[in-house]
Parts: sequence; structure tokens; C-alpha cells
Amino acid sequence: MSLRMPGPWKHPDTGIYYLRQRRPKEFASTQIEEPVAIPVAETIRFVKVGAMVKVSLATKNREEAKARYREADAALQEFWQRYRASPQPLTQKQIQALAGLLYYQLVGMMDSEPGEEGIWTAALRLNQGKMERGELDGWFGPSVDELFAREGVRTDPLSRTRVVHAAFGAIQRAAEVNQRKAQGDYTPDEGAKRFPVWESSGEVAARTTASASAGKFDLFVLLDHKFDTQSLDETTRKAYRGRLKKFVELIGHSDARRVTKDDVRRWRDKLIAEGRPPKTINDNYQAALSSVLSHAVDEFSLADNVAKGVRDKRSGPEPRGPKGYDADQAKTILAATFKGTAKAISAPHRRAIFWVPWMLAYTGLRVTEVTQLRGVDVRAEGDTPFLFITPAAGSTKSKKAWTMAVHPHLVELGLIDMFKAIGDGPAFYVPYPAEADLSANAASMRARAQEAGNRVAEWITDELGIPAPLDRPNRAWRHLFTSLSRVHGLDTQARNYMMGSNPKDAREGYGEWPAATLLREIKKLPRFEVEEGIYRPSTERVEPQPIRGRSAKRKVPKRHRGR
Repeated sequence: MSLRMPGPWKHPDTGIYYLRQRRPKEFASTQIEEPVAIPVAETIRFVKVGAMVKVSLATKNREEAKARYREADAALQEFWQRYRASPQPLTQKQIQALAGLLYYQLVGMMDSEPGEEGIWTAALRLNQGKMERGELDGWFGPSVDELFAREGVRTDPLSRTRVVHAAFGAIQRAAEVNQRKAQGDYTPDEGAKRFPVWESSGEVAARTTASASAGKFDLFVLLDHKFDTQSLDETTRKAYRGRLKKFVELIGHSDARRVTKDDVRRWRDKLIAEGRPPKTINDNYQAALSSVLSHAVDEFSLADNVAKGVRDKRSGPEPRGPKGYDADQAKTILAATFKGTAKAISAPHRRAIFWVPWMLAYTGLRVTEVTQLRGVDVRAEGDTPFLFITPAAGSTKSKKAWTMAVHPHLVELGLIDMFKAIGDGPAFYVPYPAEADLSANAASMRARAQEAGNRVAEWITDELGIPAPLDRPNRAWRHLFTSLSRVHGLDTQARNYMMGSNPKDAREGYGEWPAATLLREIKKLPRFEVEEGIYRPSTERVEPQPIRGRSAKRKVPKRHRGR
């Protein structure tokens, strides 16, 4: 029985945490020459097995060390489990698949800069000499042993010898490819198709998010390159990474060159079997994979995007009801703003409960695009006021800025006067200190605006008791605004521009949108006639508060988040 440490061990001098475990007694006299592959923070470390297995977890953070320890411990226990079982011989297909991993590793790592042609000429000659002198085991054996450790393979001596010889052939082929690239010839190697896909049974390979053999064609490397070179949201990167991880867990590797259309179909079918709706499969899961493969085609000459065209073509679910508020619901909510809330909340949140429903009704903006507005974002062209919607205030879905007309009814209610009174800062959440580095804390900056939106959603559904269409109380205003714009004949291009929608036609992006032109369109919307009271929330300015840690964020019911 193994004498396992209960958790990570902290080095007394450096403060770095380690996995440190004794070799199980049952293997005390067993000669173990192969290393054990331990995953640590998306890398694999090959560790010699002595009386004690010890590997740095590369962190001084206790919680992070615990997470890394669990992953490393699982890999080590799987290593011992393989030693308890009898060595398994490898089939010819498995041998060639393993050799293929070495081929892809060498080709991938040298793709951008293959070096001098003479280097590969010498390497080919050297490898050939090792083969002719019967020295392949000493030359390629260590690489094969590391490959076995990484992929969770424990096999017999004969199979290992066969893999060593197959590795010689694969590495020679890779050297020839790199030699041609050094000459400027990047013609795809059709012969690489001879290598079958390796289906690993080892936990180490399954837990590793970046395949060492894939190089720049690793799906996660491609994902990061895509987001580092394009103006895309970090939230989307995180979501895509999670979806790609599920795909990799299914197919057993992360090499974009080895992804087949059959892999993509299997994934789609699995998602269908899990009960996910077509829109979720197509717009979330398949979109993540397809966009990364498409990036590889455009940037790194991947032969094809095999995910293109593989979609869930089932009909979507029947509509659960209207998307937006009806006229009576909208008027009930707007009339209730003159009574405010009975809850003890901050002055900015009281302003949000009064003003945000009115602003959503007359703008159709996304809720955080309203709740992040600052006094400095309320501007004018001549005598025509407008709202400047900008990612500098927090975020916008398109990462772009645009302008939004102010409906005359909002002016009558006192919206412009309210923003003048609160100054240049935010109207609907507690401001940050002047010295706060908001560029480094974008998530915290968005969190306060989102919290204000959540307050409004809770007020509508919990205090007023008005059911939210499709469970999205704030989004329902955007649908209502769109419907009213159609009924009252707003110019479609102007409406889409004011709502921050991307133009369908590149020609729509030409020219400017003067504030007076936008006002002409927004005035086509009739007033929401309700019994108006004299109540207006306080315009008092509140003291800035520092950025709070994640643990300090107010818990919000899931049904209201991002609504």
C-alpha cells in the first residue's frame, strides 16, 4: 500500500509547493527505469522514480498547489496502476500511431524556422548511420520512453523495440520534410497520412491541455493566437477554451491537423445525445471549434476546416412565449419607477431602478451599456444631446463605440439634468478611486455595472412580480424597442447603429451619423404614457470604493445574471 502524502508539501526555504510521495512498498525491489510523466500547469514533467517521487508544483499559492497536486497525484497513481498490471503488447496500428506523434512533434516545432538545409542533411546521415550500426535503441530509446510516459503506455520489450524502429522511420520522414522547408518548399507531406490516430488510454494525455506533438497546430495554441491577434472578448476566449477541452477529451488529442470530419460529427452527435438544443450546439460548441480551425487555415495553412458545414440541422424548440414585454407590462414597470424600492440600497442603485427601465425602453441598448454610463458619456452636438456608448466605460459587445439619441421624453423626465448633477463619473454604481488601474481590472469594472443591472432585474421580477419574457427581464426591453421601431417606421440602418449591431453590409459603415439625424428617427417612437409622480432618486455623489476581490462580490440569483 502506498504511503501517500495528504497534500502538497511546502519547501521550508523557497515556499514552493511539491508533490512528494514514497514509492509503494510492493515496488521496493522493482527496477523502474522509465520516467513518470507528471502534469504541472499545462506542461508535462518527466520525473525519475527513486525511493521518493518528488516534483515541483511551480507555485507558492496554497490553493493553486492543491489543484495541481490533485492532477499530479492522479497521474502518479495511474503510473503505479500500470505497473501493477501486466505489460500489454502493442498492435502494428498502435506502433505506427505512436511513431506518428514523434513525426508531428518534429515537423510542428520546426515549421516556422526549419533552419539550414545542411543541418537536416547531417541529421539524416547521422540517423541512418545509427540504424546501420544497430544503435537505434541508444539513440531513439529515450525519446520513445518519454513518449510512453506521456501517453500512458507500459508495454513489453519486443513492442518497445518495434516502436524504436518505427520512430526511426518517422523521424527520418520528418527530417526530410524539414529539409524541404529549409529549401523553401512547404508542400504538404501527403505521406503523413500513413500515420493512424493514436488513441491514448493514459490519464496524463487526457489531462494535458496542450499536446506536445501538435506544436503551433495545437487547438489551444491556435485559440490563443486567434485571440491575441484579434479584437475579441476575454470572456469568449474562456468559453471557447472550455468547449475545445470537451472536444479534445472526446477525440483524445488536440492536433488540428489530425481532426477529421468524423470527429466533428461524433462531437455533434454527442452534444445532441446530451440534450443540448440546436442553437447552443451550432452557435456555441461548433462555432468555437470551427472558428479556431478556420484561423489555422487562414494563418498557418491548415489544409481544410473540417468543421465547416457540420451542424445540428434539427428544428429549434417551440417558442416559449413573446420575447419582449407587451405594452401593458412596460407601462406597469415604468409607472412603478416613481415609487422606487423599499429595500435599503445605495444611491447609485436607486438611480438605476428609476432610470434604467426608462432608458432601456427608449434606447434598446444592452443593460450594461446603460448601467456603465458616466456623466462624461452624455454629450451634445449643438443643442442635440446624445449618449456616447464606449468600451472605455466598461465594455461593449462589438468592442466598438457609437452614439445613441436621447428621446425627448427622457429629457423631460430629467435624464440630462441627473447626469450633470452627478458629474463625470458613473451614475449607477459606486465609482472607483482615481488611482485605480481599470485597464488591469476590466472584469471588476464590468462587475459593478452588471450588479446594477441585476438590481434592476430583481426589482422587476421579485418586487413588482412581473414575469420576465424568456427569463430575461432586461433583455426584454431590447426586443420591445425593436418591435416598436418596426411598427413606427424607424430607419433600419439608424436603428441598428444606435443598438450597436454590426452592419450587415460594409456600405452601411461609411459616413457618419449626426446626432440630429438619430434624434429624427428616435422621435418616431411614441411616448410611454404613464401617471408620472414627482419622485426622482437622489443625485448625491458617493465616495469611491476600491476594487473588491472576487470573494466580496454580492451573490446574485442565477436567473438574473447577465439578463
